[in-house]
Amino acid sequence: MGSGFAPQKRFSQNFLTDVSTARSIAEALQIGAGDNVVEIGPGKGALTVHLCESVADRIVGVELDDRAVQFLSQQPWVRSGRVQIVRGDALALRVRDLLPTTDRQHRCVIGNIPYAITSPLLFWLFSQAHEVSRGVVMMQREVARRCVAGVGSKDYGILSVATWLHARARLMFHVKPGSFFPRPDVTSSVVRFELLAETPMNLPVENFMEFVRAAFSQRRKVMTNALADWARRHNLDLKSTSVIGAVDLARTRAEECPPQLLGEIFLGLVGQGAGNVNGHVPEGSNG
Repeated sequence: MGSGFAPQKRFSQNFLTDVSTARSIAEALQIGAGDNVVEIGPGKGALTVHLCESVADRIVGVELDDRAVQFLSQQPWVRSGRVQIVRGDALALRVRDLLPTTDRQHRCVIGNIPYAITSPLLFWLFSQAHEVSRGVVMMQREVARRCVAGVGSKDYGILSVATWLHARARLMFHVKPGSFFPRPDVTSSVVRFELLAETPMNLPVENFMEFVRAAFSQRRKVMTNALADWARRHNLDLKSTSVIGAVDLARTRAEECPPQLLGEIFLGLVGQGAGNVNGHVPEGSNG
């Protein structure tokens, strides 16, 4: 995999060179009979070659770099017929369009994600949770920690809640900088996402995430203050509804509330009928 073309900064390319790590990432997807896989940014095929060793029916690699597309198309495991390389920007595509004849249970996503697009890519994946069963993503360790952080952790925030809303995430293992070329400045982590076909508590995605972003916008402020602008936009009087269940919003910060409690507070404020449960999560809504 070391030959062919050099990594370019404009593509935020850090090629995975450690064979053992590549195999472990592919295995983390736990590919079964009938599964079809979309790989984001296959590059030189470090993961792809191991995906080809699995029982996957089909593997679709989405690659933005024309040099990588040409390189991959010349590999024998691509010419086998099970692998298709699509030239394009993954963020502009949908998994259901890449795998139109596959049902949700057998649609999977994997990728060693360029650091520059980690957050947009995660929200791209979350927005398709009702159409994709699972994903394995390698990302910066600090972002991985935010995905799996629990209440009370300094890493707990908007991305933690968004992850809970769409998936059950598990941090699988860390990957040292020496496993890449060029060597990145940070440690990477591999996270497995078991995506949810429906949101917990039937929460409406867009409206709930708007509430969550507002609640965490001023982390050190109690929720009646942090939510003031949000409440005004929605004609809600927080003073008259500051106690939701056993939670006093005038004494509680968002960072003190587990995701489910935030869901209960949201539903208590605006009711069950707000928004569309399958609404799109805006990109960049991380924290």
